[in-house]
Amino acid sequence: MQTDQDTLTSKDIVLANHLADMQEIDWQQALQTEQNILRLANPSLATLAALAERFSLDELHIKDIRNPLHPPHFTRLDHGVLHIILRFPVEQEPQDEISKVTSVSIIADARMCALIWPGQRFHYFSHHDLMGLDVDECVSKIIHKLVDHLLSRVYTLREDMDEFEEECLEDVNKADLGRLLTMRKEIAELARHARTNGIAIEKLMLDPTYKNKLLLIDAHEHMHRAASIAESKADHALNVMQAAQSLLSQRLNEVMAFLAVMTVVLTPMGIIAGIFGMNFAHMDMLEYPNGFALSVWGMLLLGVILAAFFKFKKWW
Repeated sequence: MQTDQDTLTSKDIVLANHLADMQEIDWQQALQTEQNILRLANPSLATLAALAERFSLDELHIKDIRNPLHPPHFTRLDHGVLHIILRFPVEQEPQDEISKVTSVSIIADARMCALIWPGQRFHYFSHHDLMGLDVDECVSKIIHKLVDHLLSRVYTLREDMDEFEEECLEDVNKADLGRLLTMRKEIAELARHARTNGIAIEKLMLDPTYKNKLLLIDAHEHMHRAASIAESKADHALNVMQAAQSLLSQRLNEVMAFLAVMTVVLTPMGIIAGIFGMNFAHMDMLEYPNGFALSVWGMLLLGVILAAFFKFKKWW
């Protein structure tokens, strides 16, 4: 029998425990007895078939369970069976630009509950977390812990974005706006997941069994807070990007204005120099003793006059 110490990336993990003392039992036995929790990761077709028979699930629900990208959803089935699907980010790997997102299914009735990961298991629930709980309390505790992870990710990403935005605005020439756009995309996605998770939890709270569960009320409030923070931060990141682009455009305009002024000021000097540099045989002015000095001073004076004119017009 597999234990909680199995690797999180193992295939077809099946853990079954009595909720009273978290004693491990066979998963087939768990399906036949009461007050148990069944935890599955990457379940096989045979395991899902047994689960479908126990909870009277149809093929559509089995398909939803196996979909790692299924949106949050709540369904009330016959015989008091509840099926809730939540989505949240998993632990981010160092090579990942953004956090991966997965769905997880929770199926419960009055006798037992099942936590099902469509692929690998990403989060660990210790025996202490669930020991001594009723089925409804166990469901509430699992949901609360999962949504807390999403809220924590929102807080972490918000802090990272605050620091990165300050770096971008300190030196817009070195600002990596592509990275900021990626971070904004992730937090906007988290906002969407938090909002839809909150809707699914709200529907669950309409059930008389779960109506006054403090953990669910707190989880719903956490999702509302996560959505508000994430949406606000996404809007702020967009404003920072626009501000950085505006500063870059302003600096580019200043450079282009300076180059334009230099071009206008130096062009007449080039014309004068070109005229006196044609080297025709008969140019009486070339023999004038002070011709060179007058030409140089004339070019400088013309440059000063043009520069003063640009300043007067506030073009420079």
